[in-house]
Amino acid sequence: MSSARATAGAIQIKPVATREDVTLFWRASLVAQGHDPAFTPPLLKETVDVLTPGATPFARANEGQSFVALRGGEPVGRIYAVKHHAHLEKHKDGAGHFGFIEAIDDDAVWDALFEAAAAFLREKGLTKIGGPYSASVNHECGLQVEGFGARSTTHTNYAPPYYAAQLTRLGFRPVKDIMGYEGDLATSRLPQRVAKARAKWSDSPNLVLKPAVGPDALAAVNDVYNDAWSHNWGSVPTMLEEAKFLAEMAADIMPKDWATLAYWFDRPIGVLCMAPDLNEAIRDLKGRLVPFGWAKLLWRLKVSGVSRTRVPIIGVRHAYRGTRVGAMAASALLADAVLKARAAGMKRLEVSWMLEENRPILNLVRGMPATRTKVWRLYEKAL
Repeated sequence: MSSARATAGAIQIKPVATREDVTLFWRASLVAQGHDPAFTPPLLKETVDVLTPGATPFARANEGQSFVALRGGEPVGRIYAVKHHAHLEKHKDGAGHFGFIEAIDDDAVWDALFEAAAAFLREKGLTKIGGPYSASVNHECGLQVEGFGARSTTHTNYAPPYYAAQLTRLGFRPVKDIMGYEGDLATSRLPQRVAKARAKWSDSPNLVLKPAVGPDALAAVNDVYNDAWSHNWGSVPTMLEEAKFLAEMAADIMPKDWATLAYWFDRPIGVLCMAPDLNEAIRDLKGRLVPFGWAKLLWRLKVSGVSRTRVPIIGVRHAYRGTRVGAMAASALLADAVLKARAAGMKRLEVSWMLEENRPILNLVRGMPATRTKVWRLYEKAL
């Protein structure tokens, strides 16, 4: 018997099928973590946009199902299960995935949620379950296992310690850790060091950074991203339609010149995307943008500003890894991000997620300088 508190009452598992069900799904996260000052309530609008059945390119291309755990008609937990076809085509591991996991600290709730997810995946012919992926490795992934108490940044998962304890109790084993590092922008000398290195490099004029703007920019970003991550653990290519959907979601919060491409002899070989910390701007909105949430959000993002920003994507094409050109491209991209964030009045910059074995990027970020502040873990078990 775990130390989880027991609560009287039977658990009902409800598959999400309607807009009202999605609202219950959203409310489950507030019931589970709403009391934690480090937790930022997710936006109801974003939850509806992403998890209304069939609403996204990812959902239409795959077989997924969300479930809500109810006790006495009130939501006490939630989970999403998916058969991700692109993952199975590439990795051929028979694995289905779970994500969007939120629940109170109650064994019965966790048991019921994972029984529902496992049954759904078994019916799809899958033999393993891994995650969390919300909804794929290209979205929010990993369960936070280090850095409790620090507020989560935009589109990263926050979890209290008992989430990992529950997965362990359920028989999951860790398979991969991904890192988050954060540094102080005012004291960073990375831009000066990179400028000095480029001044000594005879090929420097052939490496040019450009904002990813214009009609062909998104396709170029997606192409570089898919190539750069193609050999990474667990990687799956992002469909262009899915990339467009994600870009449209980010359009209101992300300055247009904060997606940057590095060109080598006019060929895009590196990419960095950065966004202001949406969580800092919405932390007191209780997940709602109406009636006044939109005005507060836009004021904070466009006028009063937020103090922290996040780099979720930084990489170079696989062919340039381990080369001087690739190293200079990555360094130049991060130095450029430091300058842009500083000019926007930001004080802190987080880079996440980075695979634990990605030494070149980890060393670059440490030299910003930045220190490890959070770790997220991916788990797996047989069905």
